[in-house]
Amino acid sequence: MRKEVALLAGSVAATLCLAEAALRLWPRAARASYAPVGARRAYRQQNAAGYRDVPRVPAKPPGVRRVVSLGDSFAWGAGVELDDAYPQRLERALRRTRGEEWEVVNLARPGMRTVDQADVLRREGFAYAPDVVLVGYVLNDSEGRTSEEARRAEEWREGPPGPSPSSWDRSLLVRTVRHRLWATAENRRRIDGFRALYAADAAGWRAGRQALADMGAQCRTRGVPLVVAVFPLFGNRLDEGYPFAALHEEVARAAAAAGARVVDLLPAYRDLRWELLVVDGARDEHPSELAHRIAANAILAALDDTVPRPGRAPPP
Repeated sequence: MRKEVALLAGSVAATLCLAEAALRLWPRAARASYAPVGARRAYRQQNAAGYRDVPRVPAKPPGVRRVVSLGDSFAWGAGVELDDAYPQRLERALRRTRGEEWEVVNLARPGMRTVDQADVLRREGFAYAPDVVLVGYVLNDSEGRTSEEARRAEEWREGPPGPSPSSWDRSLLVRTVRHRLWATAENRRRIDGFRALYAADAAGWRAGRQALADMGAQCRTRGVPLVVAVFPLFGNRLDEGYPFAALHEEVARAAAAAGARVVDLLPAYRDLRWELLVVDGARDEHPSELAHRIAANAILAALDDTVPRPGRAPPP
């Protein structure tokens, strides 16, 4: 019996050692050629108004058409270069494809909620005489200040997420197993947290719906089209198992009821590898340069239908 136990223990130890060696020797997945913008650079390029955009003046020059872009850190372009964020890409694409002079005035800031965006539109946005208002909607935009997701976002800003350090972390195998277990449990809590944001009695979502209706009313009064682009949460599988498709539908209904043209961006990313669409894996799930490029193309197509090109009749 002792020999059998010793043989079993030796076999287990040998297997664990081989697994540790394999993890250390196995080639790591190649990183994308695009280097994430570090924390100190991620928030540079602020204009005089405090937005991550080139200098803008409210008075619209003759012959220029404008998009006023509202949003949070996605629209700000956290983790990517300024020129790679979707508002700047959209500006270049509008000029190139339509043969017109367009400006995309970015009034987004990290942490903005839907109610903040409605306030910025009222106080600042219409001073730029927009031809269309674009809202980049992310599923945490209608959270309350005291919601679980708000708390988790604050923890994320304080430091990289992950399990608490352990003396066993010198082993890559132990670190890998511990992180996988932590990530599974964290993802389950995250899914439940986001779904709770959109419960019928959730105060943040009630305020978010009202803010969407407010933006719709502001735009209708001035005859300006409103476009709402709904982003997926990229740190999830983007196939049929994406856990927040029902929340996209909920937001789309509220935005459409407000009179907005809704662009659900989830189909544009369907079945793509989420690791290619985020800045830096699980450490930073903001959209990558590739994700911004895809978003700009999808929004461009919607703007072509919303603001017809010269000489082209609007859709029926």
